[in-house]
Amino acid sequence: MDLYPVINKPAIIIESDKRYLVVADLHLGKEYEYYKKGIKIPDVGQKMKADLLKIIKRKKVEELILLGDIKHNLPFTSYFEKLNLPKFLEFDIPVKLIKGNHDGNIEEIVDNEVMKSFRIDDHVLTHGHILIEGSNLIMGHIHPVVEFVDSNGKITRLKCFLRIEGPQNIIILPSFNPVIEGVSINKDEEIPGPYFESGRLEIKNFDCYLLDGTYMGKVGDIYH
Repeated sequence: MDLYPVINKPAIIIESDKRYLVVADLHLGKEYEYYKKGIKIPDVGQKMKADLLKIIKRKKVEELILLGDIKHNLPFTSYFEKLNLPKFLEFDIPVKLIKGNHDGNIEEIVDNEVMKSFRIDDHVLTHGHILIEGSNLIMGHIHPVVEFVDSNGKITRLKCFLRIEGPQNIIILPSFNPVIEGVSINKDEEIPGPYFESGRLEIKNFDCYLLDGTYMGKVGDIYH
């Protein structure tokens, strides 16, 4: 099995029995949340689908895996999601859905296969909001970003991949949604999810990579 990032995109390619494209945390329908607050933003779903189609074509992807939190609204599914999610999932290749904590009743509105985890060779793909046993995990859920502060106090947050190798090898994907920044992993912020809340994982031990491939070092070394 071969695994590598799509440069400058919050996505990875897995090559095994077929070529998979894996993205996490689309949160389709989040713009409807902004709309209810009186904030108008473009249809982010259309941009995400266009980006996915470009990657699929360029990388000759054979199957798409959405790694949880495909939709956004909780606890119920919004009218926006019921109308737009089935259309969004219309691709010319198979699309597998890994269920996330925002996907409570997603089976009722889509025809795609929905599962809590999916195995490719010795790697288990899961969203990250529930504990899944395995020595090689790929997950999302925490929306990792690394935060920089310049000399004028301006804050910049950049999406990043996280990776740790050892008894458990884990890769954490950033959110694919361009309007979602996420959790600043190099600040004293609570990292969501049972792997971190239980103490099984420590964020400072992870290696951090920006979307362009730049290695930032261990999270603990860039902590502030």
